[in-house]
Amino acid sequence: MALRMMRRSLMSSLVAAGLAIMPAVAGAATELTVIVYGGSFEAGWRKAVIEPFEAANPDIKVRIATGLTMETVAMMRAQKAEAKIDVVMMDEVGAAQAHGEGLYEPLDVKSVPNMAKLYPQFRTSGDPYTKFMYVSQVIAYDKGKIKAVPQSYEDMWKPEYKGKIAIPDINTTHGTMYLMMAARMQGGSVANIDPGFAKIKTLKPSILTFWNQHAQVSQLFTQGDIVMTTWTSDRAQGLIDSGGNIGWTIPKESAYIIDSTIGIAKGTKNLAAAQKYINFVLSEKAQEANAKFTYLTPVNREAKLDAAVAAKLPAGDATLKRLLSADWVAVTKERPKWVDRWNREITTP
Repeated sequence: MALRMMRRSLMSSLVAAGLAIMPAVAGAATELTVIVYGGSFEAGWRKAVIEPFEAANPDIKVRIATGLTMETVAMMRAQKAEAKIDVVMMDEVGAAQAHGEGLYEPLDVKSVPNMAKLYPQFRTSGDPYTKFMYVSQVIAYDKGKIKAVPQSYEDMWKPEYKGKIAIPDINTTHGTMYLMMAARMQGGSVANIDPGFAKIKTLKPSILTFWNQHAQVSQLFTQGDIVMTTWTSDRAQGLIDSGGNIGWTIPKESAYIIDSTIGIAKGTKNLAAAQKYINFVLSEKAQEANAKFTYLTPVNREAKLDAAVAAKLPAGDATLKRLLSADWVAVTKERPKWVDRWNREITTP
């Protein structure tokens, strides 16, 4: 995404990459183009970050582009010679790949001082990017049709739910995590993924669909098409607060932490503005607001949450210690093989 004067060349690349750009704000001294996840996330992000950031920095106007992780990696790669995106947001499975290709402008505490306030596990060696929030992989379920809270991922295999289960496709971060969890349940690992494929194959009779978009999951629940899926805590809580009759839980096997990243595209022409933006994203004010509006758990250890807000998040030291962290560098090396195998063995009838 880029300035209005670059519209023609940029719009063609955006269409090719599947990203949606929002209207420009006229008269800006500096226009900063940032990737933001879409849907309810974008709505909350505008209130928690964009609007207060622009109010505090009237010389900077933010242009939002929406895109998913792998779309964003493709865009960074396509714009390597001339960056038109300034700040990128994505899950770490893509960030690790982009870092490996040298697509980030490294961060540092001098220009982004709020990084010093993060819990240590949310910093990345060398600071090519930083984590700005975390949520959790969860089981989401229809409370009208499932009365007892599911205790295990194994509940998805119960015969009474045949044809009523959705799982994330491998082309999403969530699908990758689901495969890793299935392998882990059977004694496998990233290095030994075979048990995961074997386990999911036995679920195929129960799978109604493989989802690729969060809005798709909301629709499936709202229409009563599914009774259970593996999703993320923030999106599930958002559906609950909008009236959806669902619940979510972290099962006994635990769950992978989803700690999305934010970083600066290599070669940006707006480096100082991009650094200011990321520093604001990591501030206590923005972290607390994102918890309230979009159910994103803060990574800034100085952020303070109301009890009512914290109850809607996988927050607290005890929960954080329970969650699993993936080695995304190792996953990135294996994932292309998993995608090919998934398409042959799982999604093929």
